[in-house]
Amino acid sequence: MIKNRKGVLPILLDLHYMYPMNRFEEFYGDSVSYSEIEQSSYIDLKEMVFEQINRGIKFRKFGRDKKILTVKMDVTPKEYETFLSIVREDTIDEEATNDLDMNPEGEIKYNRFNFLHDFTVSNIRDLTNAERIKFKKAIVESEEEIPEMEEDIEEDDLDDDDQ
Repeated sequence: MIKNRKGVLPILLDLHYMYPMNRFEEFYGDSVSYSEIEQSSYIDLKEMVFEQINRGIKFRKFGRDKKILTVKMDVTPKEYETFLSIVREDTIDEEATNDLDMNPEGEIKYNRFNFLHDFTVSNIRDLTNAERIKFKKAIVESEEEIPEMEEDIEEDDLDDDDQ
């Protein structure tokens, strides 16, 4: 498990399919669900961030609004700037630019996040106190449901013991 890092900023970003859903349905049909492709793209994002920025960055799915997955990242200010420059495609990929076999014309290539399934990152923002409170309430509500389920299980177990 990764240790807690000091001086990190909690940021939120939205991960979603970059085209209208009609295009998604035309391309994938019923062969695969949106949630499967979304999960694959979430893993792709994590791997790309680990590879291009830092393996120590923590990720967590934060919420969902319709077909948009909100992801929470804990990053240092320097990692945040690097992340933003990759999203904006401001950082030159020197290795790809100087590779004469793959780039014989010598075009300038930029670092970017290349998703396999046409997903994109948008709406990058700091985590506000209001969003934190909303998230904590959701956790408390889900934890309150768990003890009720445990009580039902214990009662069922007692009934089985009597027989």
